[in-house]
This record gives sequence, structure tokens and C-alpha cells, in this order.
Amino acid sequence: MISVSVRKLIDRQQFEHVYQPLWDLFNWSIFGYESLVRVNGVNYVERLFQAAREEGCLYEFDLVLLESSISQFPFLEKKGRLLFVNVYPSTVLHHKFEPFLKRIIERFPYAKNRIVFELNETKAEEDIWGDDGLKAAIQTMREYGFYIAIDDVGKGASTLQKIIELQPDYVKLDRYFAQGLASNEEKQKIVSLLADYCGRKMVLVLEGIEKEVDLAQAKLLRVPAAQGYLLGKPGKLT
Repeated sequence: MISVSVRKLIDRQQFEHVYQPLWDLFNWSIFGYESLVRVNGVNYVERLFQAAREEGCLYEFDLVLLESSISQFPFLEKKGRLLFVNVYPSTVLHHKFEPFLKRIIERFPYAKNRIVFELNETKAEEDIWGDDGLKAAIQTMREYGFYIAIDDVGKGASTLQKIIELQPDYVKLDRYFAQGLASNEEKQKIVSLLADYCGRKMVLVLEGIEKEVDLAQAKLLRVPAAQGYLLGKPGKLT
């Protein structure tokens, strides 16, 4: 458990954002950045969100982080680059989420078609993925000019079903598949299969690239995009 109140963090804005680059492996260029939250004294950020759920303020915490991250991202300086932000399905289904999207577009008109919402998986919200309301909410997000990603694909049991049913714009493959990719033929088969399936409909992003040999293997498998410490650690944007 953590010793800090999430509600106090929200009220005092006691958090900051760092950004990790995502690389286009075909053109060898940065095409986007994922926003990650950091709080002094908290080593495992996931526990913050669990605490927010227990305090009954997960939605508020999610939205405060989203708006703060978007407001701090240098859209004008990083022309053409996408901002990837994490969000929980329960937040997307909240009745105040669509008004939030409207406010974002009004405040940051230059952010239209530049933001990717990464849907976070958690056991506490597993049932929500089958909710027809989620599909409708995702369609609404797209109508406002936002993109959708499914995070940590391959980690959960039903992720492939989610890809088929939701047809995200980006599929982020769990770091498990990047670790030792060059020496593991079974992982290579799965990564190649997903790369072929995604094709031009979706962009497959391999997370957790830490070794050059695994990056080289990803390129050989025609993986279009990647993210990881080898390609850039989370940090402040200048």
C-alpha cells in the first residue's frame, strides 16, 4: 500500500509527467510519445491507481492526469508527433467523459488527431470490456478525432478478442514478447503472426525493447513500431 492520499495528490497537483518515445521502425523516426505519471516517494505507480479506486476517485484521478499531460505536451514544437495517454475503460464509460473530450478539443484544438487513448487492462474492470457501451464510447472518441490503442496485448487472456471486436488503431504488444525475442522462435512466430494480422489496419507496437539484438529481430519480423529503454527512457521534453 501507499502512504499518500490520492485525493490530496489531485487537490495539490503533486505529480509530474515524463514522456517516452515510440519509434517508427520502417522510417527510423520518432512518431509519438507515451505520457507516464511520476509521484515523489511512489515507486510503483500502479498502486496509486489502486488506491484511487479504493478511495472512490479513480475517474477524477484519471481525468486530472489526462488534462495535465495534454496541457504540458508541446504539440506545436513536436509537429506531427502523437501523444499516447493511458485511460481506464471505466473512465471512458463515465457520463462526464464525453464533455471532457469536448473541453479538450476546445482548449487544445491543435491536439485533434494527435492523441491516442491507451485502454488499460485490469482484473477489476474485466467485465467492462464486454459492455456494448464501451464500443459506442470508442466510436464517439473517434468521431472527436482521437485514436484508440489496446495496451499490454498478450498479457491478458482475452486480449485477442478485444482486438477483433474493438479494432483499435494501435496494438501495443506486452514487453514479454520483446525480452529474448532474438533467441525464442515461439515468440517470433507470435510477433510475426500479429504483425501480419495488423497489417495496414492497425499499427503493432512492440513494447519493452532493451537489447539491440531483439530490436534487430523485430525489424526482421517487419514490426512497424517499438518502444523501450534501448530507444529512449521516459523523461522531460525540452
